[in-house]
Amino acid sequence: MPRCVKWLTSLGSSWSRAGVIAAVIALLWSCTMTTTPSVERGSIQHVVIIVKENHSFDNYFGSLEDPTVSLPHCPSTTSQARCQYNRTDIPAYYQYARNFGYADRYFTDVRGPSWPNDMMMIAGQSPLESDPSPPLSSWVCPAICYELPTIGDRLTEANVTWRNYGEDLYDPFRSIRHYAADHEHNVGLEDLYADLNSPNLPAVAWIRPAPEVSEHPGFDVRTGEQWTVDIINRIMRSRYWYTTAIFVTWDDAGDVLDHVVPPTIERSPTGAAIRYGLRVPLIVISPFTPTGIVSHQLMSHVSLLKFIEGLFHIEPLTFRDANANSPSEFFDVSAKPRRPLSL
Repeated sequence: MPRCVKWLTSLGSSWSRAGVIAAVIALLWSCTMTTTPSVERGSIQHVVIIVKENHSFDNYFGSLEDPTVSLPHCPSTTSQARCQYNRTDIPAYYQYARNFGYADRYFTDVRGPSWPNDMMMIAGQSPLESDPSPPLSSWVCPAICYELPTIGDRLTEANVTWRNYGEDLYDPFRSIRHYAADHEHNVGLEDLYADLNSPNLPAVAWIRPAPEVSEHPGFDVRTGEQWTVDIINRIMRSRYWYTTAIFVTWDDAGDVLDHVVPPTIERSPTGAAIRYGLRVPLIVISPFTPTGIVSHQLMSHVSLLKFIEGLFHIEPLTFRDANANSPSEFFDVSAKPRRPLSL
């Protein structure tokens, strides 16, 4: 409600009396609602973040660089060490990058593996600089639990709906104690399909794959890409396409180095570099994304937090997301919305 009061008090004196009355009625109605805003063209009202596993920018999109990155072509779609894929191997990702947009200066936030970067994505901080010790099942509560404020908390406080869809193995929300047993926000992928066919798609959604479609080394990248395409197709064919921003990224770079040296802006108490980690792909898809846009600004996983915070007028979690660059340049909501590109 405080945010709604701010909106009401910001109405300018230049408004007509009738206009002010109509605006007040509309705003008071919206302030009583805790569900996703109504679906209409002309604005971004939904954010969908699809998180895949372990590929550097060079490993997937080195051929988009100028000059192109020269790495050996990967010998198979399951063995990707120190090699490079191209548009023949992952054609859909290249189509999305060419027809919508991508960032070529998007870095992970921790010079390390998946888990600390997953935590950065939801909290702007991580209690660990590496993965928890095996077995992997210990990554979630009650084995490992943290009490950290997350973007989920900020959204809930602002009456903005959100959900986290998919597997729990790589799910950082399930290592936050107050979300570990929360089955309203942490749900399976089948709930995403149901929500897309209903008026209840949350305003912010994270979608995480099962291992076999994660594109993690050892799993087929073509199978993982097709899973991503299926998700995006479902969104594009739903009532939500014209109000949705889709971000596809990879939590860490895996075992393929990237030729762009990440800048060091933060170190651990021991002096070891923490931020940034290696460069990973970020693909941006929406009806308001200009064809072929490439962002060269410095961004990282916390930039997605920055975008959500700016879109829904909520406070940042840490100094990291507060000072991050936002991927807002990928959106021109004044333009005629684009039709979906179903692959």
